[in-house]
Amino acid sequence: MIPRPLWTFLLVRLSSVFLVQTWFVADEYWQATEVAHNIAFGYGYLTWEWKEGLRSILYPGVLACLYKVLAVFSLDYPLLLIHLPRVLHACAFAVGDFFTWKLSQKLYNKDAAHWTYVCLMSSWFLEYCAPRTLTSCLEMVLTSVALWFYPWKSKRESCNVSYLWLVGISCILRPTSAVLFVPLCLHHVWASNSRLWLTVKFSAIIFAVLALSIGLDSWYYGQLVVVPWRFAHFNIASGLAAHYGTHPWHWYLTQGLPATLTIHIVPFLLGAVCHSRRHKHLLPLCVWSIFVYSCLGHKEFRFLLPVLPLCLCIAGDYIAVTIASLSKKKDLSSKQWSLIVAASLWIPNILAMIYLGLFHQRGPLDTMTVIEQELNTVKEPDVLFLMPCHSTPYYGHLHRNISMRFLTCEPNLKHQENYIDEADIFERNPMSWLQQEYKSITTQDSNISHHKLHEGKRNSLGKSFPSHVVLFDVLVDRVYDFLSGNGFQKCHEIFHAHVEDGRRGRFIHIYCRV
Repeated sequence: MIPRPLWTFLLVRLSSVFLVQTWFVADEYWQATEVAHNIAFGYGYLTWEWKEGLRSILYPGVLACLYKVLAVFSLDYPLLLIHLPRVLHACAFAVGDFFTWKLSQKLYNKDAAHWTYVCLMSSWFLEYCAPRTLTSCLEMVLTSVALWFYPWKSKRESCNVSYLWLVGISCILRPTSAVLFVPLCLHHVWASNSRLWLTVKFSAIIFAVLALSIGLDSWYYGQLVVVPWRFAHFNIASGLAAHYGTHPWHWYLTQGLPATLTIHIVPFLLGAVCHSRRHKHLLPLCVWSIFVYSCLGHKEFRFLLPVLPLCLCIAGDYIAVTIASLSKKKDLSSKQWSLIVAASLWIPNILAMIYLGLFHQRGPLDTMTVIEQELNTVKEPDVLFLMPCHSTPYYGHLHRNISMRFLTCEPNLKHQENYIDEADIFERNPMSWLQQEYKSITTQDSNISHHKLHEGKRNSLGKSFPSHVVLFDVLVDRVYDFLSGNGFQKCHEIFHAHVEDGRRGRFIHIYCRV
């Protein structure tokens, strides 16, 4: 019998599959479905992380098995390849929500659990992330379940370490999971009456998880690979993660938490400050995790996902305590206060979810839909993406083995002096890059019709001109001479966002060669 709260969580999270039609971060595709597509069907772009052994094959391997099953039954349609993983992620997210609700019941009471339930359901960011194929999402789910299994109130007597298996799997997916659980595990051992036996069990599970990780990844990469070590070395020791942007130490406090929690940050902060003793279990974990994350230069909103359910538990408890206190004053009844609080939580989050889920940054996904339709209009499709690297999904969305090209942005892996990645080289002088990539056609060749050129005329480097060029509107003026001079005409203009964001404009243009 499925509990009623779980049904509700499932319904809400499954709705996110339809409500979330926008782009968030590239890893949702390039480190998940694109890799799975490569494993299952033999083609799909592998980014530099997969050449350097920084990623575990466990997660995309599971998706690849799903793709293989679809292929066996001849159901490997692009629609299913795109959305079935999203449906499974939404279901997994609901399970994580359910165990967060149960954790609130275990650590607080039913009233706190009720308001934690409301906070989880009304969080725009959780709904926004629920269907996304990100390892951070699975990290959050496994963390939520593991925290419920953790012996919060029986550490002295309990030698149950079943939660550590979930932590281990989470660490395989994202080694950062260890940040939250290292202090918990150490405290469990220190408080236990059977420290030696507990240490033996901990060591056995850690060894088994490491063996699984090393064995699976070494098999995939064809050599001995310890992914957690390489991941930690790249993100901490080498400093190369800064290639993808750095933020000040206070970013999670001043931007990360306010943006992801929105109105929920008010009861969270009030609960943390006014009732800190009530949150002796969860609040130190939140503070510790955010402190460690803040020490790293590269920061992203999604990295907060494992911590957000804990913040919402604290917020839910504060709301429950406050409503009970206010109701005693008899100005308003408990039901009236509940309606006011619920409305203040739901309204801003629903508005944020609708706008960010349906409108803001929807261009990349709509572009791939248009490209899929365009593939049927040319004999030899060849798509050139003149955009910031990984701005759209790739083969995993098209499920067609065609020629495609995008601007790469690998970090300085060889430690070259004055290193500049390809996307930055292009941005400095787009026309120079295009002229080198596609040498100018000679005067004699320029008399040939564009149709004949499209049928097979190649430049002096042996490369044919692409059939389609995809770029943001902010770049059009800088490459217009190349486009107009080589027979390209704008055939589609796709809305992306209401505001420009650096190299990303308000619209995506697709130019077709005629």
